Amino acid sequence: MALIRNLFWFAIFVVSTFVFTVIFEHGISNFGGNAEVEYRTWEKTVQKWIDGGVERKKDTSDQVP
Repeated sequence: MALIRNLFWFAIFVVSTFVFTVIFEHGISNFGGNAEVEYRTWEKTVQKWIDGGVERKKDTSDQVP
């Protein structure tokens, strides 16, 4: 029973954090559209983590032109 309660509170925390992020970054107007934009951003970030991390550009500052 404690596991179910903890999962419930964790889910509430995740949803509340997502809602706060959407409102903080985009405002309260057009909440549905802005929530979709934020979800797509989150989805892309997670996909990058799954694919092997963030791409890092090579350092070109030491090359002679």
